[in-house]
Amino acid sequence: MTTLLVGFDSAWAASNSGALVGVLQRDDGTFHELGWPQTVDYGEAERLVLKWQAEHEPTATIILLDQPTIVRNATGQRAVENLVGSPVSRRGGGMQPANRGKEEMFGEDAPVWRFLRTFGGPADPLNPGVGTRVFETYPTLAIISLGWTLPDTRTGGRLPKYNPERDTFSIADWRHVCSLASDAFRGRGLTKIAGWVHEAGQNPTPRKLDQDHLDACLCLLVALCLAERGEGLMVGDLMTGYIVVPHCAGLRGELEARCTVTGRAPSEWVRAFRLPVSGP
Repeated sequence: MTTLLVGFDSAWAASNSGALVGVLQRDDGTFHELGWPQTVDYGEAERLVLKWQAEHEPTATIILLDQPTIVRNATGQRAVENLVGSPVSRRGGGMQPANRGKEEMFGEDAPVWRFLRTFGGPADPLNPGVGTRVFETYPTLAIISLGWTLPDTRTGGRLPKYNPERDTFSIADWRHVCSLASDAFRGRGLTKIAGWVHEAGQNPTPRKLDQDHLDACLCLLVALCLAERGEGLMVGDLMTGYIVVPHCAGLRGELEARCTVTGRAPSEWVRAFRLPVSGP
């Protein structure tokens, strides 16, 4: 059994481009790299994944997508954003709400819906299955779950400020994320991707495009964690939207506490899961 693992920091809208990167996991648990992260729009991402599937004929495909995959609310924020926003803001970050009122991103003709239809729609993390499965993830929450925050007076540390388009951007924070991500890929024998991330970390003036490529790598890292039969953490539900990241007991406790404060049953909104994938 081989599994195609894909990290996709999406374009969000038809007029934008994002980044995509993939690897194959063989049945012995080793990996085959499919190149460096690439700049793609939604159509290019769809064609590239289909090309990889045709060439390598994987038994399963797991796509970790950095964009909401279930958006039914007309305005405001989704329930999962209300939950996740708490640990994110506690560490000095912010979260963009998703709603159908944002036509270009989530209206009827938004490109995310075609992409999802091509690959079977939003998958259920709690339902074991094979074939092609797309899961929503969020690099900022993954950074928290992986323990990559920076020391700070805040509980849980501070989120790195690594978006070059923001006034708060810190080159030291950029290098921090690149260094940890490069080590994570190199430790798995993914030397090409590790090398790209390392070189990106040496760039004194990264652009937003570089961050898109880095976030695609972080999405792929979430996929790798799941593929190694590590526990995943699902926040939210299939009706209103969910996000998955690698499991972290501390983060899970924070999210469960947030559920209690907001009148939600923690067992219905914060759940651990494992995916049936290749590897020993």
